[in-house]
Amino acid sequence: MKQKADWEKYVALANSLKMTEVRMISPKNIVFDIRAILKCRWGCEYSVADNLRCGARDTTYRERVEMIKRYKHILLVHSHDVRQLSAAVLKIERSAFLDGYYFAFAIRCCNLCKNCVVQKGTSCPKPEKIRPCDSSFGIDVYKTTRRLGLPCEVLQNKNDVQNRYGFVLID
Repeated sequence: MKQKADWEKYVALANSLKMTEVRMISPKNIVFDIRAILKCRWGCEYSVADNLRCGARDTTYRERVEMIKRYKHILLVHSHDVRQLSAAVLKIERSAFLDGYYFAFAIRCCNLCKNCVVQKGTSCPKPEKIRPCDSSFGIDVYKTTRRLGLPCEVLQNKNDVQNRYGFVLID
């Protein structure tokens, strides 16, 4: 079993990557709601059948919820910048993996590229870095973060501050 210092290492890494806030939470803190998947499939501009960013990869909702519940530790990462957040959760996942947490897994919609070329019918330049979106797992990010006292509101205009979240499952 790893020491508490390991978690502090991942928090420090997230902070060094300019994340707004980082918290270690448990699966019990995650609020699941199948309606998140409905919004994902029918309310997201990226949700198309052949989009590498989306899809359940032949897993059911129940399997995805069960997967998350099997973890003991989840790093919740908060940022105002979607691209920085996507890159940060992958770096944290990699660091945890190299530390021996071979099931380390990031959950965050891919926003690594400024303009997704997959949307234009071109192959993804970083397919190995794609991770599932929290909505595709049925995670109600709004309720999860609000219960933890973190800001998460529907944006009213383009000038509103974005509060984006990613999850790194570590065990």
